[in-house]
Amino acid sequence: MKFIFTCIITFLATVTFSQSEIRAFVASNTIPIQSISPDSLDFSDFESIGNSIGNARIVMLGEQDHGDAPTFLAKTRLIQYLHEKKGFNVIAFESDFFSATYGFENITKTKQDFLKFYKANIVPYWTLCDASNPLFTKVIPESFTTSNPYIVAGFDNQMFYKYSTSNLSQYIDSLTRENKLEILNNETLFKSILSSIKTLSNPMLCIAESKSFYGNSINDLTTLKNEFKAKKGIENNACTLIDNLIAFAQQLLKKNDFTSMVNTRDIQMTETLKWLCKVKFSNEKIIVWAANYHISKYMGHFKKKSLNDNISMATEFVKDKEFDKLTYSVGFTSYDGEAGRIGTKTFTVDSPDKNGLETWIDKSTNYAFIDFKKFNLLNLNLTMNLK
Repeated sequence: MKFIFTCIITFLATVTFSQSEIRAFVASNTIPIQSISPDSLDFSDFESIGNSIGNARIVMLGEQDHGDAPTFLAKTRLIQYLHEKKGFNVIAFESDFFSATYGFENITKTKQDFLKFYKANIVPYWTLCDASNPLFTKVIPESFTTSNPYIVAGFDNQMFYKYSTSNLSQYIDSLTRENKLEILNNETLFKSILSSIKTLSNPMLCIAESKSFYGNSINDLTTLKNEFKAKKGIENNACTLIDNLIAFAQQLLKKNDFTSMVNTRDIQMTETLKWLCKVKFSNEKIIVWAANYHISKYMGHFKKKSLNDNISMATEFVKDKEFDKLTYSVGFTSYDGEAGRIGTKTFTVDSPDKNGLETWIDKSTNYAFIDFKKFNLLNLNLTMNLK
């Protein structure tokens, strides 16, 4: 994959300032980055990024497209920096919540077992891309022999990768029996629920069902969730798993309404990520790997206008002011190049606006970082007045 990658920026601008103000800030605050190679382990050029991140507990790393290969390299290098210098251990992918989180949890932490696991249980746009090989075949598995290994997780409600297909219905079954829920007395209903879970966690079956199937699944799964909630509380992992199944069924029910469908997914990804932060990994710092769209705290800046009225995961996530204080988002953009997802043709990336940000950066600068959080703080009074 070829992708000429020219700059790294953070999507943190909260309001529209005059172009001249932002351009002047960019001119004096563009910090060159020496390399995006994961093999470059002298992190002195990342000190400015580390200072900007400060004490954030959640760092979200975006990408322009899931075929944005050079950004995968840059993110891999950033992950190593965050792990070694800032204490981040968890990498949460925009991928199957159950397969990535619980599948990883249940493998033996050896390089051999991880190499068998990751391609079948994490989104193939990354796992089958050569630019991601350093992360999946070296960085993560080689940490298992250290005192501070990486932890893999997922937060996507589309739970139909190998581990989910093979284990999710059985796992829900065992949790239900372990908690001796009353629904076990209704054998017909419970068998129907387990059958629905098997269908929703199978990539071939889940998309071929009727609207009535999705509607009935939502109702039945809600009944099961309410029993878990009454017995174990809303933060029980069964509730979170079932919420993801319900949201996926809602997505499939709304598949002819793109905006409603993607909003349903992002809202559920928000709730799952919150659960990972508050419950599953309450004492860990978390790196989020997702698309720019999902990690953007503010909407309205996308070239594809239809996206600008949507709800992104991060816009929902930072509505919780505690999470807002603890979260730093890093978006990526480029001046020109080509990209292409696994299994698709390469395409030329959109040219930047004639007087857009990408055109303001010196052409001799291959990679750079700009901290717009600093811009917001410098213009805090104006920001507050405009709000």
